[in-house]
Amino acid sequence: MELPEKKRVAVIGPLLPYRGGIAQHTTLLSRALGDITETLTISFSRQYPSWLFPGESDTDPKYKDHREPGCEYLLDSMNPLSWSRVVERVDAFAADIVVIPWWTVFWTPCFGYISRALRERNLEVVFFCHNVIEHESSGWKSYLTRLVLKKGTRFVAHTRADQKNLHSLVPGAAITVHPHPIYDQFPEPLGSLPRRKSLELLFYGFVRPYKGLDTLIEALGKIAQRDVMLTIAGEFWEGKQALVDRIEQLGISDLIEMRAYYHSEQDTAELFSRADMVVLPYRSATGSGVIMLAYNYNRPVLVTSVGGLADVVEQGRTGFVVPPEDPEAIAGLLRTLRPEDCEAMQPCIEETKRRWTWSGLAEALLDAG
Repeated sequence: MELPEKKRVAVIGPLLPYRGGIAQHTTLLSRALGDITETLTISFSRQYPSWLFPGESDTDPKYKDHREPGCEYLLDSMNPLSWSRVVERVDAFAADIVVIPWWTVFWTPCFGYISRALRERNLEVVFFCHNVIEHESSGWKSYLTRLVLKKGTRFVAHTRADQKNLHSLVPGAAITVHPHPIYDQFPEPLGSLPRRKSLELLFYGFVRPYKGLDTLIEALGKIAQRDVMLTIAGEFWEGKQALVDRIEQLGISDLIEMRAYYHSEQDTAELFSRADMVVLPYRSATGSGVIMLAYNYNRPVLVTSVGGLADVVEQGRTGFVVPPEDPEAIAGLLRTLRPEDCEAMQPCIEETKRRWTWSGLAEALLDAG
């Protein structure tokens, strides 16, 4: 794509060594933007206070000493003086566009101040909305979200569900919708994890109530005689003991491996490589980077018809879509699913991977300006 003029872009948000999907996304987007235009990237000296983050740490142990090339780690979420310094740095860079990710109201004070100050300097503020309405939503959260997002010049989202939610909060908003690119930065698997059963399933990522893991457990309880194994890989925000108790009540402990901790990139590669299918039994969502991670390893997904999950799954070609909170629907699919059925979807997944790239996302963001 030929740009009429080279726009100077500033990206403000979490990058490596911070962990999680938003940090991965912002890192890869900033790299893609840096490949095609002048880019300033600013990340956090401190992202969350330790008492607020529910996991062991908000940084990836593998990258604890990593500093993203060219990134300036200036922003402290709890220090307003740093917010002002970030605004001055962006102004000195003479940015034309400032990209800020949005996913939770925790960022209302910090990103609200920064976006308002940037707009006062007549800079274009683009909010990259990963989650317009929070999973555990409430009226006050929607109010705070609207308070910040109305300071945006335009918006980018990955799903039509987020587009719809944005229009409800910011009527008339200019929104670009572009598919979530594939997470292709993860390493190749070494094949270190042996298979245990005929059908291997994977639930991956932070375990939170909205992700519906309990629905998947109930489904497994309905097919207890099936030669299937589920790996749960991720830290629990809450409810771990209740889930363990229910697994024992259903008598399916031998069908489940619990890996309730953070997984490195190499561990992640091994887990996805062993799985025949990745399951996202969410009861609410707008989108999920886990789907793109599964596609990276040519693994089909089983998702529910909530938010934008079904938008990126071709029924029977890259995965399956079932109703939310319906254990019988999941059980019905798993009763007859074979590893060969999953393997047969790989050519279509490969085709999808070629379409959804980070360079394409970066170009779409700039082209819409």
